[in-house]
Amino acid sequence: MANRKKNRPPQKRPVLSRRELVARLSEAEETLRAIRSGEVDAIVVNGQGGEKVFTLQGADHTYRVFVERMNEGAAVLSSDHTVLHCNGRFARFLGAGLQSVIGSSMLDLVWPSDHPKLDALLRRAAQRNCRGEIRLQSRKGAPLSVHLSLNPLRLENTRAVCLIASDLSEMKRAEKELRASSEQLRNLAGHLLSVREEERARISREVHDELGQSLTAVKMDLAWLAGRLPQRNGQMLKRIRSTGQLADGIIQSIRRISTELRPAVLDVGLAEAVEWQVQEFQARSGIQCTVRLLTREVVASNASTAMFRIFQETLTNVARHAKATRAEVVLQKQRDRLVLLIRDNGRGFDQADPSLSKSLGLLGMRERAAILGGRVNISSAPGKGTTVTAWIPLLSGAAFR
Repeated sequence: MANRKKNRPPQKRPVLSRRELVARLSEAEETLRAIRSGEVDAIVVNGQGGEKVFTLQGADHTYRVFVERMNEGAAVLSSDHTVLHCNGRFARFLGAGLQSVIGSSMLDLVWPSDHPKLDALLRRAAQRNCRGEIRLQSRKGAPLSVHLSLNPLRLENTRAVCLIASDLSEMKRAEKELRASSEQLRNLAGHLLSVREEERARISREVHDELGQSLTAVKMDLAWLAGRLPQRNGQMLKRIRSTGQLADGIIQSIRRISTELRPAVLDVGLAEAVEWQVQEFQARSGIQCTVRLLTREVVASNASTAMFRIFQETLTNVARHAKATRAEVVLQKQRDRLVLLIRDNGRGFDQADPSLSKSLGLLGMRERAAILGGRVNISSAPGKGTTVTAWIPLLSGAAFR
């Protein structure tokens, strides 16, 4: 019986058709894809002993699924900076498939001019966690800006680096659009300020010239009438003199309003306007001021007007809020900048006070300087007084001798 079993011819396996082979191959590829993406937790294999279940959910299954599906690109680099593993997102950043990215040198995946920056990041990453911005060399053509977070990693006895890449292209576009929008708003603000100053100057001239001249003519007519009335008309003469005094008061008010709209001295120069304003401020507030005019640089009309308005607003704040007894004013030139400093010995304030961000006066001062490419810096502390420093650049065409 045993001999007959040995001599029995072996059973032939059925020959599969080409179509069946292609179908099984496609099924195997689909299974591998599902395993890699974490879509399955186990597979069932038919064997001679029946069906066997192979569980795929090991200790790293959850992390593997997370890394593959995360919105950031992730990769593991060897000590020589070869990509040992990466997720699909990282490959899509490069516009390539996983097969072409894995095994590549990280240097080949980065924009050539960013190689020194990448070298520095990788050297630091070998020792400690670090971050930086880099541009990937995408096959789509344009470089892709990403933020890299790198961490040292040890795989068994081998040193490696784990990196996470976050796409910055949307943020860059948003920043560019925001800068363009801010620039447009600043240009509009500059134009509105210029128009307002021109309108103030026009109104100032009309008020001073037309109303002033008309009232002067009224005074002359009143004087003419008074000179021709007999002295016995005392009541009428008294009324004429009273009307003349009223006209004098109106003329003084017109001069004051005209000056406040736009001081004529500003057309002479910024230094002269500052000196005049300090005298007016002392007479009005009683606060003693020392003035040092270290330059009489002649600047363009828009620049001198902006600095003068900043100066006026600062003095107004000193009079209203500082409770100061003394103030110091310095106008000077520092390299290619015109600098105006106002310092008082008042009560000061806490610069962290959130209400300061809502102050239209401070915002207006800063915006006037920013339109000209300058800045306004404010330094203060409770009980220590306040220092306001405003500067604008003396660029070609903005200042002249």
